[in-house]
Amino acid sequence: MLAILGQRRYLGLFGLCAVIAAVCVLAGSWQIARFEQKREANHQLRINNRSQVVDVARALGPAIAPTSDGAATKFRHVTAVGHYLPEMQTLVRGRTVNADVGYLVITPFRTPSGVLLVARGFVAQTGTARSTPTVPAPPDGLASITIRLEPAERRADRFGELTANQVETVNPAQQSRRLAAPVWDAYGELLAGQPGTSGLTVIPGPDLSNPAGGAEEPQHAAYVVQWYLFGGLALSLPFVLARAERRRDTGPDAKPSLDDRLSGRA
Repeated sequence: MLAILGQRRYLGLFGLCAVIAAVCVLAGSWQIARFEQKREANHQLRINNRSQVVDVARALGPAIAPTSDGAATKFRHVTAVGHYLPEMQTLVRGRTVNADVGYLVITPFRTPSGVLLVARGFVAQTGTARSTPTVPAPPDGLASITIRLEPAERRADRFGELTANQVETVNPAQQSRRLAAPVWDAYGELLAGQPGTSGLTVIPGPDLSNPAGGAEEPQHAAYVVQWYLFGGLALSLPFVLARAERRRDTGPDAKPSLDDRLSGRA
């Protein structure tokens, strides 16, 4: 078999298979990094969700110069005391809750330290996107609320371009300009039973089995095994083909070579 493997065509096949194996090893190594990133991301989000409830200013820093955009504190529960600003309420279109398409009801909540954008709940879309649904008003007066933090959204909200008070994103920077007040660079989902949820569908909590979303941790681990297995198969291919060729040439059904026929040994 060594004589077969030393042929030029097999040397070329070795080179091709080595390149394929190297690509597979790189892909497997990248998947190891992705697996570690996903595991760390899920771990941090679970910690955030279990962390002690604190005041919003402690979690995000001062509204006028927040130290977090909500990404590092995603899913953390925070409290705030203040009052709702229903006249500045917006509806974020194109959101889905429990398989229903509709709107997040975003009502600014003014506190002594700044304004917090609060997703009070969800309302299903009953007509076309051009019609704005009727939304229950938030409570008047001072209120204490507990919310689950979500990162700010950066894409333009298109306020004024859409029907009535509809928007496409929760963009605190643009909301801040319209409110002429400091707004925390994040928003919060109001928890069940809190002041302001009445008449609305409560936004469900995150799936903590895979809170970062996307492929689950076992999937990334399986991808690692898969790519390394592909690399091993690529390297074994020349040996498998050479063995098959040798068995074909030396088996009981093998045809005699030209030298054998000329020498009369056939």
